[in-house]
Amino acid sequence: MKVTLAKGTLSIPPTYFAAAHALAMPDIDWTIVTRTAHIDDPSMSIPVLQVVPDRLAPTVQHVAKWAYGHAMTRMIVASHPDIIHQQQATWSLPAARASRELGVPLVTTLHGGDAYHHSNLGIHLPSIPRRAGTYWNDLNIEATFHQSTQLLAVSQFLADKAVQSGADARKLTVHYQGVDTNWWTPATSSIAGERSTLATDDPVLLFVGALSELKGIPDLLSAHDSLLSSYPHHLVLIGDGPLRSQVDEAATADPSIHVLGRATKEEVRTWMRCATALVLPTRTTNGRAEAAGLVLLEAQACGAPVIANRVGGTPEMVAPSWSEHLSTERDVQSLASQMTALLSMNESEREERAQRASRWVKENRSITRATKQLRDIYSQLTHS
Repeated sequence: MKVTLAKGTLSIPPTYFAAAHALAMPDIDWTIVTRTAHIDDPSMSIPVLQVVPDRLAPTVQHVAKWAYGHAMTRMIVASHPDIIHQQQATWSLPAARASRELGVPLVTTLHGGDAYHHSNLGIHLPSIPRRAGTYWNDLNIEATFHQSTQLLAVSQFLADKAVQSGADARKLTVHYQGVDTNWWTPATSSIAGERSTLATDDPVLLFVGALSELKGIPDLLSAHDSLLSSYPHHLVLIGDGPLRSQVDEAATADPSIHVLGRATKEEVRTWMRCATALVLPTRTTNGRAEAAGLVLLEAQACGAPVIANRVGGTPEMVAPSWSEHLSTERDVQSLASQMTALLSMNESEREERAQRASRWVKENRSITRATKQLRDIYSQLTHS
């Protein structure tokens, strides 16, 4: 079976999710077609065909990607796939055209904002660039909803949003992306010493993700500050984003805040294995909420407790043993209360809950389970 994965842009790291299932299904003949790509991981073994030439400067590539839609369609067609699998409905017009031209099934995975039609966001867009971008997004979403043989949503929450935006519920299936539970694992006795690079025995609260409003960074900083005198701890933030300068300023004023920027998968895993808890206080922003939150699954698979907001698809990624630690979005006191509960929990209880959560991820949210479901979908579409 030949499957062509299509995506507007591809950067590995950090967007491993785009190729994770393909890497876990090596018996399928995969090709990835994308407008622009930046691959900086030798383990990425799948051929990547980039439409916008590398010889162009990055700033020129960013502009040029808007003009290469038909070239991307031709490249997808030339790959002669049995199935086209579009990752994210944004930038999906080339895949939709190729599907029509070849007469092959189109599978589209919805990951977040690509499931929202602007008419359902209830927000005003004052600037012309934002209106143009929204129009483009809506155009792609409408084409994807119409042309796709199968729509996959990364959570039930997102599936419901897609239906509200005009998707045919009969085409929709919830497909939890899953994580590699053979790689994201708790620390063993042989690696128990990889505590962290912090010279402290104080608890470590970890954040991994974009430093943005959507991820709740302002709430996290406020909750951390409110607890510091009563519960001494360190806050480690891995990632980058629009609020980086605000986070850097906070770290300058508070030595218990550590901003690491981007990190490798190995570095993230090390921190997850030694963290007292991972905190993901996402919140609804511009009408959109977190669709899933794979980082929660990765952390739980590594044995880390998790604290998250009860918003979007996030609760679907939290094991029952930690579900009582869901906080209310945009409520710093609620978030601080759950952080307090984890910081004050005795070690044996925390360890027992963590073990149950790790098993839950392996049984319910593993990439093994996700790829089996995806293989079944492909087989049904190709009658193989």
